[in-house]
Amino acid sequence: MRDLVCLHAGTSGPSTWDQFVPEFEAMGYRVHRPTLLGHGSAPRRRPYRLDDFRDQVLRELRGLDRVTFVGNSLGAFVASAVAVAEPDRVERMVLEELPVPPRDAQDRAPTVRPMPPLALLAAGWLTRRRCDPRLLRDVIADLRRPQPEWWAGLSTIQSPTMLLAGGARSHLDQSRFGLLTNLMPSATVTTIEAGHRIHTQAPDRWLATVRTFLAFKGA
Repeated sequence: MRDLVCLHAGTSGPSTWDQFVPEFEAMGYRVHRPTLLGHGSAPRRRPYRLDDFRDQVLRELRGLDRVTFVGNSLGAFVASAVAVAEPDRVERMVLEELPVPPRDAQDRAPTVRPMPPLALLAAGWLTRRRCDPRLLRDVIADLRRPQPEWWAGLSTIQSPTMLLAGGARSHLDQSRFGLLTNLMPSATVTTIEAGHRIHTQAPDRWLATVRTFLAFKGA
């Protein structure tokens, strides 16, 4: 069997993938669903940095050979960061609504509708049972900072990559996905007009799109 690692969004959790696990298993995958730092029973510590999530997943991949990633939002960024760090370990990726950070101080932030500070505090309070209420603020702040090493490493990712865009209903700047296809030789963009969490808002369309991409001979 091949290994499929599903990474959830910030303030979400592994259960967001529950409905798709039987489909993935029927395709011949062994499914892994890590709980990211600051969520559920995973360790909580501040500040929450993007590199910490990447390192956590790299530790959890020990013992696995090559893996396929499915990730949403924060989980999509973490998957891409793992691929930058160890490109030979990654077979293929589905990156759903990946927040694309700035390249440098002159570049734009990932969002077209940034969340005001008070809204961030409210979101943290409302999701406090699922995750550290301070996590979202830290993650968004880090995604707004230039990530030059991440950008420099994108060209080393040779694995087929599907970038799933949520369209006009998403708060992310959809034009930034095209920047990645210019650097990642095997990346394509597919838009499903469903907003930021496509797999929960349009699960049937999401699965139909992803199933073909993840299929492999002998599955």
